[in-house]
Amino acid sequence: MRKFMYKYSLDKSSKKFVCPQCGKKVFVRYIDNTSNNYLQSNIGRCDRESKCQYHNKPNGNKSIVSSSDVVKEEPACLNFDAVIQSMQNIKNDNFIKYLLQYFSWSQVRNAILKYNIGNCNHWHGATIFWQVDEQMNVCAGKVMLYDKITGKRVKKPYPHINWIHSVYKIDDFVLQQCLFGIHNLCDYDPGSTVCIVESEKTAIFMSIVQPAYLWLATGSKSNLKAQLLKPLIDYAIILFPDKTEFKDWNTRATQLLKNGFKISCSALLENKNIEEGSDLADLLCVDLVN
Repeated sequence: MRKFMYKYSLDKSSKKFVCPQCGKKVFVRYIDNTSNNYLQSNIGRCDRESKCQYHNKPNGNKSIVSSSDVVKEEPACLNFDAVIQSMQNIKNDNFIKYLLQYFSWSQVRNAILKYNIGNCNHWHGATIFWQVDEQMNVCAGKVMLYDKITGKRVKKPYPHINWIHSVYKIDDFVLQQCLFGIHNLCDYDPGSTVCIVESEKTAIFMSIVQPAYLWLATGSKSNLKAQLLKPLIDYAIILFPDKTEFKDWNTRATQLLKNGFKISCSALLENKNIEEGSDLADLLCVDLVN
């Protein structure tokens, strides 16, 4: 398989700049891979994919290196002991405290064990969403900090999101993600219904509310792709995009149908009177409070 490196690419570091359109410090700039310098300050992409959508691509981007000159790097895996260790102080976790406002400790504990929810002291009360694939390889751990009352991600004074291999300072870690929760696939027979949302938080929330289905999360809307869905080829898949994202995910579902997936996309949230970008968990929280 031929693989190319492009002259310009989005910066892969955690550094963020102020977006020229929305004014939030969530802007990722393009770099010149031949000099490792940033391009003009307005050339980049806003991380607020749903709300801002600013993406100014550089002109003249072309491949500069062929895979015939590059050794393919194997994806890295983490030790499962790290997953187990992270679950020891889980009651100190902000996300768990949020869930306990709506569900019993027994329900939340079952969700913790099912999804390997961990706690991380990188930020006090932060959560680790471990990505464990269908072969029980620990592919990654996404670290996020939530408000324990609202259940919203903490984004001020900066977005509190990181990867556990960066927290552990593991050099040369080759990240290859999988769908969050897909390690549970062994408990569901082929032909079963699998529901996919974007947010890990929502997958966990829905697994408590609707336990008959396997709930998985992409982690970002761009992760809805055939490579990550490949283990689900024999399952019936229902997508539940965030509000305003139906058109994008439905287009991807149409392509995935052509690739042999049994997949449909729900427009459930599009006609609901909820804020743009809201998801199933947000909708249900309103119902539970009322």
